[in-house]
Order: sequence, then C-alpha cells, then structure tokens
Amino acid sequence: MPSPLARILSAVSTAPRTPAELARDLGSSEDALSGMLVTLHAGGYVQEAVPEQGACACGPCALKSLCRNADSPAPALSLLRLTPRGAAYLARLTAR
Repeated sequence: MPSPLARILSAVSTAPRTPAELARDLGSSEDALSGMLVTLHAGGYVQEAVPEQGACACGPCALKSLCRNADSPAPALSLLRLTPRGAAYLARLTAR
C-alpha cells in the first residue's frame, strides 16, 4: 500500500486539485491533509497553480488545458500541482 504522501502525489499528478478535492478523492479531511500538503509544498514536490499576468504560472505544464486557473480572469482557486521533483519522486515510487 502506498504511503499517504505518495497517494497525494499520485492524485495531483492527474490534474491540479484543491485541498477539498484531494480530501474527497482520498477519503480524508482537509484538516488531516493540511500537514502533509505543507510538507510536500515545503519539499518542492507540489506547488500552487496560479495565474500570473494572464498566463499560467505552470509554464509548459502538460496539464495546462485541464487547469481551472490557466488564463482565467476569475480569482485563483487554491490548486496544487505536481512539480518536476514530485513527478520524479512519484516515478521512482511506482517503478518499485
């Protein structure tokens, strides 16, 4: 069974997610996930997906077409996306 942190990384790898969506998808609560999300963010495994001056902060992200914050005039949702470091770590975990 994958670790809770690996389950979060896996969930975020398919599309940017809000903490509420992650909690629902993982059968947890936002409060329970909060510390793990802080740990993953501080370690550089996930980052916020926020718009910057009309362009997505995710740059060449392959999931840009799925991101609700990309090129949106609406206020940004708190969306988390996988970083290259997070993707590499997840690939190592799934290769085992």
